[in-house]
Amino acid sequence: MIDQIMESLKESLNQVLPMTDKNWNEASPYFQALHFASNEMILPEGATCEFIHFIHKGSARSYYLDMDLKEVNLLLCREGEFITDYESFLYQKPASLCIEALENVTTISLHKKDLEQLYKKSLYWNQFGRMMAERIFINSKRRTENMLFLTPEERYLKLIEQHPHFFQRFPLKHIASYLGITPQSLSRIRARLTKSN
Repeated sequence: MIDQIMESLKESLNQVLPMTDKNWNEASPYFQALHFASNEMILPEGATCEFIHFIHKGSARSYYLDMDLKEVNLLLCREGEFITDYESFLYQKPASLCIEALENVTTISLHKKDLEQLYKKSLYWNQFGRMMAERIFINSKRRTENMLFLTPEERYLKLIEQHPHFFQRFPLKHIASYLGITPQSLSRIRARLTKSN
């Protein structure tokens, strides 16, 4: 089982930056399998994020609490994706996000201190870390632009185009929060588009 999990991680890492067996062997001793039950907090409110998590099985969300203490989803992640609070991880300060398992989740996780060791040892892992940071920045920028410049209906249509699996995997209340609208608004958008088609 662990071999299958590690192979899945290796394939995903290779998609970010192709690696040699030497690169893999440098890092593999540091990876650890973690398990979370459905609805368990992977990163509780106010905790410091010490891990980058690769989701091997299950799904999770990251969210923050707005001024009214309402949960607002930032990310919805499934198998083959990474989830963390990168700012908290990077600076080792209390997280502004919470991360929750939406199903039973198995992750392969890398601790901050172990990543620092890899950075010291390996040019490859330095390059990998830079590329991950760039991806996080670009994804965050795109999400901000979507929220600022697109209407709720445009955000919904773009989500269907780019991530159609969301609607098979995540509850509509979480998708609505991710889109920055209420579940009722999402239902109205879906009904209006269905009627127009």
